Amino acid sequence: MSEILEVYVVNAFVADNQGGNPAGVVLNSAHLSPSQMQSIAKELGHSETAFVSPSKKADFRVRFFTPTNEVDFCGHATVGTFSVLFKNGKLAAGDYKQETGAGVLGVTISEEGRVSMEQALPKFGKEFAVEDIAPLLGITAEDILATGLPVKAVSTGLVDIIVPVTDEAVLNNVSPDLAAIKKFNKSSKTGAVHVFSLTPSESDISARCRNFAPLLGIDEESATGSAAGALASYLHVYQGGGKYRYLFEQGENLNKRSLIWASVEPDGEKITGVSVGGFSDKPQRIPFRIEETTE
Repeated sequence: MSEILEVYVVNAFVADNQGGNPAGVVLNSAHLSPSQMQSIAKELGHSETAFVSPSKKADFRVRFFTPTNEVDFCGHATVGTFSVLFKNGKLAAGDYKQETGAGVLGVTISEEGRVSMEQALPKFGKEFAVEDIAPLLGITAEDILATGLPVKAVSTGLVDIIVPVTDEAVLNNVSPDLAAIKKFNKSSKTGAVHVFSLTPSESDISARCRNFAPLLGIDEESATGSAAGALASYLHVYQGGGKYRYLFEQGENLNKRSLIWASVEPDGEKITGVSVGGFSDKPQRIPFRIEETTE
């Protein structure tokens, strides 16, 4: 026996309704086992697939799987999930809660369809030696040191190593050693390397970014919502100037330009809230059958 699942593919964090990062969204997943979810995520092949089910703690429970393993939280798949629910008439504009591996987090859908999601409060971890990081990216230590900013592990749901580089030219010339990055992420208990360059002050874009997560089965990602929250928190702390709203561009190197809005809520020197948001394109339902199992 087989059943038809309600499966969609949607691009989250699109710029002018183009680009973005594709995510799988499975709406009727309450009866699926973790191994079935993992199998579906692997077959769909997107960097993350979200599985939606009822929750006793929130409006929905959402679980996130990469092609290789489950992760606590995924920003672009959250945007994709709530966009699918909104655009299919299952949710109206308003405020909601999702139960995730990173906790119960708020999600807001605007009347225009922009999805903004609460992220876990930032946790700042280890600072890494530039000499260990630069070779992973095929750049020089000076390309990082000249920024005056640290290489730091930051998490707002997933742990990213935040790496500043001097300018867009260096960012474009990053040549990642994916095997070495995977090994380094595993040994340092981190999930990805998120590289960014700040833009000129007159630009609407705060920073341009690239994200590498081979440990999670993602060589390079075109839009990373969880890392955007971590980067906004990092910039608020280390860049100074009191800025708390950011717009990040990602994915140009993959010909999938994406825009991610991020903000932090400060209370003195503390960050009391982190939010990340963006738009999605029209979700595409795909035919998908799964064999029923007694597992």
